[in-house]
Amino acid sequence: MTRTLPELFEDQFHRCGLRPEETVAVISEVGQKAAYVDAAVAAARRIGAGLLVLTASSLSEPKLPPYLGDGREVPALLAAAAECDLVVDVTVGGLIHSDVRTRITGNGGRMLFVAEPPDVLERLMGTPELRATVEAGAALLRDGRELRVTSPAGTDLVADISGSDLPVTMQWGYVDQPGRWDHWPSGFVACFPHDRTCQGTIVLQPGDVLLPWNRYVRDPVTVEVNKGFITDVRGGADAFLLRDYLESWQDPDAWATSHVGWGVHPLARWSALDVYDPHAVYGQELRSVAGNFMWSTGPNRFAGRHTPAHLDIPMRDCTVAIDGTVVVRDGRLTLEEK
Repeated sequence: MTRTLPELFEDQFHRCGLRPEETVAVISEVGQKAAYVDAAVAAARRIGAGLLVLTASSLSEPKLPPYLGDGREVPALLAAAAECDLVVDVTVGGLIHSDVRTRITGNGGRMLFVAEPPDVLERLMGTPELRATVEAGAALLRDGRELRVTSPAGTDLVADISGSDLPVTMQWGYVDQPGRWDHWPSGFVACFPHDRTCQGTIVLQPGDVLLPWNRYVRDPVTVEVNKGFITDVRGGADAFLLRDYLESWQDPDAWATSHVGWGVHPLARWSALDVYDPHAVYGQELRSVAGNFMWSTGPNRFAGRHTPAHLDIPMRDCTVAIDGTVVVRDGRLTLEEK
């Protein structure tokens, strides 16, 4: 790491277009990630922006049930954060699927989630070139009608992405537009297909990734998807664990498919979970590896599903096509025509 954490935050705030006349809110949890709070404070002061530090007792959702949502602190937190121009989320789990994010960005605020170790933040810093790649992929999704994913292992999944109202997620790692949310670092594009339209088979192979479990798949897993919901999970130990996880929530929405997309960051590496302590990373590097196909389970705010049961699953060696235009071929980015 060549720069200090405050220096990285200052660089990032400049990428986010933070101006001295603006105000930053830092949302944190008691006793968690104090170095990130201090770095954000120091960076905002260097720029001359106003600053609030909003610390809640706990905002992170559990990785396993039981889940007893409280939310008493959220209205007060929202009232303060909504008055700010840039909201920096350094909570442990992130307010990604929460009402906090939706309301802040809905009011035009910019919101940035920060969770990875400092050297990952530095190595995978967003660039204009990365942004251009993400936006090109998003344009294809918005203009498309059908997304199809195949692989030599047997994956064959289709989804309806037609219509101008398709929710598309663009992540290039910084927030320089009103109403924008992003995750620093990041580099992928995804969409939420029309609800209950994902259909087919997904075959996980060793080396694919289960997040936020932060580990690699060890043996093949076959997942059957019917009308947007997982209906069967077959295989060995990993299949058993996946079924156990989904069953544990006792929530039909836990079995739903959510967003689908692909990674585009040229510096992100599959080996990250073996290089770093898996418990010390959020897994964003694996979500961003160029040419991965990533699908997720559980929440979809556009379909009214708010379950805390959520997995992101980046996969290798897949081919992703939109109406016959291949954007990923055998795990490598390409925009060549069939």
